[in-house]
Amino acid sequence: MTIAALAVGLVTLVTGTDLGEARFLELHAEIAPDEEETWRTIPWRTDLGAARVEAARLGRPLFLWAMNGHPLGCT
Repeated sequence: MTIAALAVGLVTLVTGTDLGEARFLELHAEIAPDEEETWRTIPWRTDLGAARVEAARLGRPLFLWAMNGHPLGCT
């Protein structure tokens, strides 16, 4: 079973609307970010300590994104 088929099943279960796999894939392609989007080209760091050392070495500021809760604000 593909992930798309699982997603279609979940949408059907939750909303009662059967999208069908083809329509789901079409919608997914519309909302998926393009590989060329600027934020995807940034070499993000996940290790704060290493990022701090690198920023100091390069004389650059450190951007820290911290949050509490659901990443979509659904808390």
